[in-house]
Amino acid sequence: MKRTLFVIFIFVAGSALFAQQNTSAPQKHALVIGNNNYANIKKLENPVNDASDIAEKLKKLDYNVELQINMSNVAMARSITNFVQKLSMNRDSEGFFWFAGHAVQINGENYLLPVDVNNSNEVETVHSSYSVRRLVDSLDKVARNKVNVIVLDACRDNPFVNMPGSFRNVARGLSMIENLPSDLLVIYSTAAGAVAQDGTGQRNSPFTQAFLQNMESNDDIQIVFRTIARETMRLTNNNQRPFHDGSFLNLDFYSLNPSKNRITPEVQPVVRPESGSQPAPQYRLVPQGFEFVEGGTFQMGNASGGDDDERPVRNVTVKSFYMSKYEVTQKEWFDVMGTTIKQQRDLADKTWPLAGEDNNYPMYYVNWHEAIEYCNKRSLKEGLTPAYRGSGNNITCDWDASGYRLPTEAEWEYAAKGGKLGFLVTEYSGSNNADAVAWYYGNSGDKTQPVGKKTPNELGLYDMSGNVWEWCWDWYGTYPNTAQTDPRGASSGSGRVVRGGSWRNAAADVRSACRGNVTPTYRYNDLGFRLVRP
Repeated sequence: MKRTLFVIFIFVAGSALFAQQNTSAPQKHALVIGNNNYANIKKLENPVNDASDIAEKLKKLDYNVELQINMSNVAMARSITNFVQKLSMNRDSEGFFWFAGHAVQINGENYLLPVDVNNSNEVETVHSSYSVRRLVDSLDKVARNKVNVIVLDACRDNPFVNMPGSFRNVARGLSMIENLPSDLLVIYSTAAGAVAQDGTGQRNSPFTQAFLQNMESNDDIQIVFRTIARETMRLTNNNQRPFHDGSFLNLDFYSLNPSKNRITPEVQPVVRPESGSQPAPQYRLVPQGFEFVEGGTFQMGNASGGDDDERPVRNVTVKSFYMSKYEVTQKEWFDVMGTTIKQQRDLADKTWPLAGEDNNYPMYYVNWHEAIEYCNKRSLKEGLTPAYRGSGNNITCDWDASGYRLPTEAEWEYAAKGGKLGFLVTEYSGSNNADAVAWYYGNSGDKTQPVGKKTPNELGLYDMSGNVWEWCWDWYGTYPNTAQTDPRGASSGSGRVVRGGSWRNAAADVRSACRGNVTPTYRYNDLGFRLVRP
């Protein structure tokens, strides 16, 4: 695909504006919908206010804005069609889509509800609503424009919970969208299956309040989202955690602020202003497929419960870094190393079982030395400076090199616990419910699963709990009693640290604080890795 798609909320573009569009220059179009005056289900308080305020802010950011409120099924479908057609007129156009109101998932599919939605039964509700899948496919296959943003501030509750009709397959909250196209970012106001607050007694919902406060930021949209998520959690006493899904391929940097929007090279120069002038704006770039993890201090370990090697708990400080959103996949491995999962298995024992075979499954049957080799080869392939030198047990790391490396154990646990966004002390990475975030023995079907199918944690990282164990840099050793800064493990040992648990393990082993100790030459079908960059 040749364009980047951001999903945030729903924006409506009228046909009159469509006819007047200038197709020779890039256009920024927004369709904003706010529905609260529902006829057959519970009315809401703030969606119209939310949509109106977002629309006004977008106008200041140079978007051509179509604001629609309390839309019927027919009108909503027509407006979205016009919006998509308008974007399709110019492949360099940018779209922003916002929806505030009721939304539900039925049989795992997400639907945005117009004010005249039919409440007699599930079938009629589906036919009188607008499918989020339909929206994504229209932007992907019809609009085919450079950038789109969709934001969904929905899921106040399940509006059909007390209805007399058949609604057995209706669940509260939205589900993650399967098989998102490339270059698509979706931002949800709350976690999958959870409820978003309407902001009773306030003008806006908590999520919209946080979004309005940060729309003019000059940082990359993924960085801005972290601030929005943190503020939403603060406003809701940690009861509502936004998350996002999707990726960018063709833009290294994107901001909603048109005066600061830049498509920049990956290495940004430091510009020193002339004496008496204002400092030049600085831009933080997020490598494709990675999430920014802002450095900070956290309590590493587990104060109660767990295993003895998770204590003593102490304060650990780590620098900022980037971490890959997903475990390294079998396709990523093959593209760099040229070997398949079966060939890797055969290096161990041809009789050993496979545990999932496809491009998007995590790579496994990889020992620690091979993970190090992958980091260096991929770095060289992408023009980066390799981090590792040496061989055997005498491998050293250049921590300032631009290339890929394995996380330290401290970096891994800090990221698993949500970094600075980790307000809640959760047992697993992103939740106290293992089933929400992890593939483990209780739900995996006795094999790995494609990456990114569970809910991510606060940082947008997937499968930090479960699926496959992940190699870390450190030699395994006992924790010290004192605070540390950027610890890198024991100076020597017989085993390297692995983290996160796997599809073969009980829930107790996929906790964020759980540690593993594995010989670096070992490989099996529950052991993989993910990457970091400085």
